[in-house]
Amino acid sequence: MPVFGLLLIMVCSAAATALVFVVARVVPIARRKAHNDVLGFVYAEIGVIYAVVLAMVVVGVWDTRSQAHENTYTETNALLQIAWYGRTLPAPDGDRLGGLTERYTRTVIDDEWPLMGEQRDAAPAWTLFTEIRETVNTAEPDTLADQARYDVALEAVAQLGDARRERVNEAATAGVPDLLWAVLLIGAAVNIGFVFLFGMESLRAHGVVAFALVLTVGVMLLIVYEFNYPFSGPLKVEPTAFRLALERIRAIA
Repeated sequence: MPVFGLLLIMVCSAAATALVFVVARVVPIARRKAHNDVLGFVYAEIGVIYAVVLAMVVVGVWDTRSQAHENTYTETNALLQIAWYGRTLPAPDGDRLGGLTERYTRTVIDDEWPLMGEQRDAAPAWTLFTEIRETVNTAEPDTLADQARYDVALEAVAQLGDARRERVNEAATAGVPDLLWAVLLIGAAVNIGFVFLFGMESLRAHGVVAFALVLTVGVMLLIVYEFNYPFSGPLKVEPTAFRLALERIRAIA
């Protein structure tokens, strides 16, 4: 979790605690305490609705990142299958296919991964994928064993294409919509604001409640913010699967 974000949350929590004491001086506790029953009923309804929405968003961004991470291994598994198939082909097709898989992997790591943080993809990677697909598609198996390996390679190419398109789409379209961000922030402000309307005999207890609420809501919003885009930020998905695949492809060649 980013240090700056946590520090900001702690400062806001401390400020909310201090504000409890300020409000107590401006509005007497007795006046606020008289409305506790009505406020408690309304606050319970608003709090439950906001908690459900916030929890759904947190789970959603977490699942998106997890799926993006798993998809990188699906893509590299297909690459390794194609690289192994290249070893069974005679020269020059075998050498060409092995070189293409290595270049594709290096291009994704060096060129495309930084671009995905900007919600873009690399055109050269698409070109290399097209060349890989064409090289496999134009192979002509002679024996039943060759045909079996060819069928596996065709399936791997299809898997590679699907995983690549999913990865690029996740990088380009993932993220919480602006309207939903507005709902989350307004909901946070409303829920936190209600705390200052209640009247409690113990100001210390009231301050602890305010501190805990701001801390909890702030941490949840920070999680949403950090996982908003799976391929950017300090908690982004790294190209670990592609680095491992590159080492294996070089060992296969």
